[in-house]
Amino acid sequence: MKFPTIECLRACVLFVAAFVFSEVSQAESRYQVVPLHPGYEFGTEKALILDTVAGHMWIWVESPAVDKRDGGRYVIYQGQLVPGREMGDIVAEQSWPAEKK
Repeated sequence: MKFPTIECLRACVLFVAAFVFSEVSQAESRYQVVPLHPGYEFGTEKALILDTVAGHMWIWVESPAVDKRDGGRYVIYQGQLVPGREMGDIVAEQSWPAEKK
């Protein structure tokens, strides 16, 4: 069985994304997409997707299969933004203790 090339798969993903986002753009650009730096991972592509109406955020990640490492495509929910009362308000916080040496 012959598998499609990565270029073919990317073209399919771009086609579907273009269709979805063209439909979304007609709904007053509710969803905004910002490309993210891939970091140090070879070939990884990342984007932040923001729902400008409800404040939901997702990270879209796609990475190719390299050597013996599997590739994949993921959408990871990041949470929901909430408004503050004034500039500088901390609206959500997570903390953890420092590592003791």
